[in-house]
Amino acid sequence: MGIMQNDNRAWRHICRNMKSGFASIIGQSFSFNNFSKEDVEDIFQESCIVFMQKVKNGGVAVSREGALFSYLVQIGKLTACNLVRKRKDITTEDVVTISDNLHKEDGDITVDEKQKSQDEFLDRVFDSLPSDCKTLLKHFYWGRKPMDQIASILGMRNADSAKTKKNKCMNKFKDIAAKLIESDEFAEEAVRAAVERAALKELLEDEKVYAENGICTAALNTDDDTEE
Repeated sequence: MGIMQNDNRAWRHICRNMKSGFASIIGQSFSFNNFSKEDVEDIFQESCIVFMQKVKNGGVAVSREGALFSYLVQIGKLTACNLVRKRKDITTEDVVTISDNLHKEDGDITVDEKQKSQDEFLDRVFDSLPSDCKTLLKHFYWGRKPMDQIASILGMRNADSAKTKKNKCMNKFKDIAAKLIESDEFAEEAVRAAVERAALKELLEDEKVYAENGICTAALNTDDDTEE
C-alpha cells in the first residue's frame, strides 16, 4: 500500500532493510562478473523502478515482507543478467543457467523491452523540463499534494495559479516529446509514470548519500517523512 501511495517511508524501509541483502545476493550470484559498487547501485535502482511499476500495474501481491524481498531480488537478478548480456561479459551458458533458475524460483519475471525503451525516452523528456516544472510535477504526482498546498510550498498566489502552472508544464512536456518523435499522443498516465520514476530515483540517491556518509541506516526513523 505504501508503494501504491508513493509513501517515501515504504521506500526508505526497503533501502534501509533490504538493500544490503540485495547487494550481497547479486554479488554472489554474479561472482564471475565482478560487479563494481556502482554497478550494484544501478541494478538496485533499476530493480526498484521495475518493482514499483509492477506493483502499480497489479502484478505483485505478497503477504509477507520476506516474499517482497525475494521478488525484488529476482527482478535484480534479471536486471543484472540483462546488464552483463549487453556488455557481453557473460557466456551463453551462464545466461541460460541464470535465466532458467530465475523462472524456477519465482516464475517468469520479465521486462517488456519496448515499454522500457519508451519509459527511458519519457524520462529524458522529463529531465529536460525546467526545474520549476519538475518540482511542481513531483509534488503533484509523487507527493499527491493538493494545489493549494503546492501553491503555498512554491510561493504562488493560490491554487488556481498552481493549476495554471501545472497545465503549462504538462504542455511543455508534450511539446518536447512531440518534437522528438513527431507525435502528440501522450496520456497523462505516461507523464505521471515518468514523474514517479524520477522522484523514486531522487529518493534512492538520497538514501545512497546517507549510506556513503556513514550514517547508521538501522538507526534512522523510517516513519520520518519530513520534507528536506
